[in-house]
Amino acid sequence: MKSKKSFFNMSIIKQDFRQNGWIGIAYLLCLLFAVPLEILQLSSQKYVIFKDYQNYFFINTDLQIIFLFIIPVAAGLLLFRYIQNEASVDMIHSLPIRREAIFFNHLISGLLLLILPVIVTSITTFFVTKSVKEFNSILTGSELLSWTGIYLLMTCLLFSITITIGMMTGMSSAQAILTYIFLFLPVGLVTLIIYNFSFLLYGFSSAFIEKKIEYLSLFIRYLNINSYDMPFTAKEILIYTLITIILIFIGLMLYKARHLERATDVIVFPLLRPIFKYGMTLCSMLLGGTYFYSTTNGVWGWLIFGYISGVFLGYIIAEMILQKSWRIFHIRAFTGLIGFSIIVIIILGVIKTDLLNFEKKIPSLDEVSEVYFGNSYLLNDFLDYKDYDIFSESKEYIEAVRNLHQSIIDDKEFILSKRNDSSLNSQDMIIAYRLENGKILSREYNLPLQFLEDELKPIMDSKEYKKSLPEFLQLQNETRSIEFESNDPIAKQIVINDKKEINELKQILEEELLNMTVDDFLSPSPAWGYITLNGTQIFENSPLSGYPIDWLKSFNHLSSWLDKHGYLSDAHININHIKQAQVTMVDENLDELEIYDIEEIYPMGETVHTITDKAVLTELLEKSIDSVDYPSQNKYYIKFTLTNGTHWFVTIANDRVPKKVSNLFNQ
Repeated sequence: MKSKKSFFNMSIIKQDFRQNGWIGIAYLLCLLFAVPLEILQLSSQKYVIFKDYQNYFFINTDLQIIFLFIIPVAAGLLLFRYIQNEASVDMIHSLPIRREAIFFNHLISGLLLLILPVIVTSITTFFVTKSVKEFNSILTGSELLSWTGIYLLMTCLLFSITITIGMMTGMSSAQAILTYIFLFLPVGLVTLIIYNFSFLLYGFSSAFIEKKIEYLSLFIRYLNINSYDMPFTAKEILIYTLITIILIFIGLMLYKARHLERATDVIVFPLLRPIFKYGMTLCSMLLGGTYFYSTTNGVWGWLIFGYISGVFLGYIIAEMILQKSWRIFHIRAFTGLIGFSIIVIIILGVIKTDLLNFEKKIPSLDEVSEVYFGNSYLLNDFLDYKDYDIFSESKEYIEAVRNLHQSIIDDKEFILSKRNDSSLNSQDMIIAYRLENGKILSREYNLPLQFLEDELKPIMDSKEYKKSLPEFLQLQNETRSIEFESNDPIAKQIVINDKKEINELKQILEEELLNMTVDDFLSPSPAWGYITLNGTQIFENSPLSGYPIDWLKSFNHLSSWLDKHGYLSDAHININHIKQAQVTMVDENLDELEIYDIEEIYPMGETVHTITDKAVLTELLEKSIDSVDYPSQNKYYIKFTLTNGTHWFVTIANDRVPKKVSNLFNQ
């Protein structure tokens, strides 16, 4: 006759509530404090911008995150703590109850203790929000349902992760540590691998990987709901739901397969021990290499030292943890280390000798449909925005980029030797080929641009390159106003709101940008200040938002337009504001001193020449810059005395100094 006993065992659930019911109470009090009480506090404050709280995730964000990532984990630790204790596990499993029933009844107890507080908080929050009229149109019912659903899902997922990890270990402390390691391990390991590839493989680019890394960590992904306004998609919710269910069943299978006598072991399944040991060794090796390579400015010998020391340290610590003893120093314990080391040496050998032809690979012209060349950070910003196409189909442009790429490969040793030279205008540049088969081949390099001027000229002089710049792209958007902000101490901010004038200015700015040459990009071009375009809400949320246009002094057409419309006299300083200039020359090695403040550098000059000639003053004003990134390129420093008595410190590039000024120092 079949058993009629229910799968649910109320005695287990009641016992869980008696012993661990305080978890649910604590979770409820924490959530009530973090959300509805915070809403009431905000409503009682005088100076609150209610629109800043776009949804319930913005209410006391930090506390919500702390409670979410601590309490469900604590619940998983406490409800299944008995399996980590030899006496408790023997007693529980001596009862006439199947393991499946024990597991699921503890699971149900935990879910009830965690789900009920979220639901009660949600109901309370609904009524509290209704009582605050300022939030009625912002924090809607649908927003509350979204918050409730996602918070419940994250709570259940974290609880299931903790339970599953707990089935693999026999110690509660190890369970807690491994749970949080599990949350960060995927993103941490991938990041370490990418970082190591970046200095092992010449040209390796992570541009098309970095955007996806955040999805490997539940913690980072949850943070981005607020930080980058990236709500969970339906696909993500489905995936997280499936992961939660799968983890519960994995936990059940591990629970059924687990040997009771393994309680107090760090890893209870023999099959998982090598994974733990060699996984820890790999992470330690990558971390050691990363640390020593970064702190020694890319010395290959220190990289190898970091790998070797990391391997030994990681392997020894892993063995000590698994054996729960420091007495591991015998030959048998290190046989696995020899095999691991051989595999690592083979992999490093393949990478170093470029057997896979990664570093020298350049797609043929027929294979490439489009290409992008430019700043690597800019490409990252635009990957998620389909409205901006920064790739070019021009065959001439593609060929010019391929020629540059070939030069970069041919001059590898020279380029690598210059990467730590702070006196050079080195930039992280990326080449991305979109192939005819739809795939993207990308390479990223830190390039000393001045040494590649001949190869860069056909690229940077072309319209294709300039049209991919953010300065140009934002001119294609709807603009509400244009602001001119000068760097000098007396000019006023100019704001242009007239639609007709805005359209004229945008057309002029397009022409000015398209007329720029390779020299404007490679050397610090003198600028009056910067120009900011303010657009629509869609524009403000795009990667172009906050990208000012340098207001170069060479923009003569723009200056003429500003003068014609009566803006120029107030827009920036002019010769009528200058009484005299005192010029000095500083021969100190400023790159080594790491001094970048012009006002601090100026007194270091020994000889000072005073200039009052209007023509020379005008030339100095038009060629000077008010900041310095590469001090070794600027030996001449100027103190302008203005008609109002104030002083303005600027500098001028060595190759732009007027002859009348340089002759003064050669006498």
